[in-house]
Amino acid sequence: MDKTFMECHGYTYQSPLGKGMFGKVVTAHSSQMRKLVAVKIIDLRKVDSSYKQKFLLHEKKIVKSLKHPNIIRTYEIFESKIGTVYMVMENCSKGDLEKLIVARGPLTEQLSCRLFTQLCMAIQYLHEKNVAHRDLKCENLLLDSKLNLKVCDFGLSKSITYTDGQMVLSKTYCGTSTYAPPELLKSCPYNPKVSDVWSMGVVLYKMLYASMPFSSTNVTKMIKMQMKHELNFPNDPLVSSEAKTLMHCLLHPVVEERITISQILESPWVLNQTKPEACAEASTSTANSGQANIPDEKAEECQQMPCDMSDAEEGPSTASPI
Repeated sequence: MDKTFMECHGYTYQSPLGKGMFGKVVTAHSSQMRKLVAVKIIDLRKVDSSYKQKFLLHEKKIVKSLKHPNIIRTYEIFESKIGTVYMVMENCSKGDLEKLIVARGPLTEQLSCRLFTQLCMAIQYLHEKNVAHRDLKCENLLLDSKLNLKVCDFGLSKSITYTDGQMVLSKTYCGTSTYAPPELLKSCPYNPKVSDVWSMGVVLYKMLYASMPFSSTNVTKMIKMQMKHELNFPNDPLVSSEAKTLMHCLLHPVVEERITISQILESPWVLNQTKPEACAEASTSTANSGQANIPDEKAEECQQMPCDMSDAEEGPSTASPI
């Protein structure tokens, strides 16, 4: 990182934010925008050529085209002569969702639903643009000063293409294993849009329980756990049956039966949690009040909502792997 070079472009270094697989992120003050921004810095001398060609060029192209209130905005990208890329982005003062969960423990259903709905809207926007994120996890979901969710890090994202009307399946097996669906962990060609939906299910489970639905250092064992479609719902905290049903549909091991984003937004849990009376009740109650009379039973198998993939835009492809 060259602080003088950054200053020449109008950005004064402030402090480090974090490190990733291919670079680091710092905060800087923008003299032009008169506010703090986040700057992702990638030293191309320290990454292999395949990353440059396959991921970095793609990420730079995608982030410039994205404009959504729940997706981190990229203001500018510039590069030094020695091969350091600077990606100037919106700064989120509340950190990431993972840190929020570590600090607070399980989130209330109302807050979880608000954040999850924002995640749905962001991913629906991406999928409509035929972009799959492919690395959705709590660490890649940032929070602004008003606790609005912002999807970030498009380093592993993919532009989806079609041949003869059928999606070209992805054969790049990337992301974080504990957030990955069984079809990806089994190294099968997969529909990355449907894979994103599974990862969203893991995020929702993490918000509500502050733990992972499938956690194992042995990937083979984790796949077996996923394929059983038997989620463990702890007794504490109490979580509504509607939320459990939704998680069952999100974390369905059969690709053709996994719920779509449009169906998520019409699910009983999302609709009930976003009713005005539900919001009013939540504002005057403690984290888990109002749920004491909800039986802590295993969620029924998606009885109140369809889990088929009838939405053509989000559905699985029957195309042969290419």
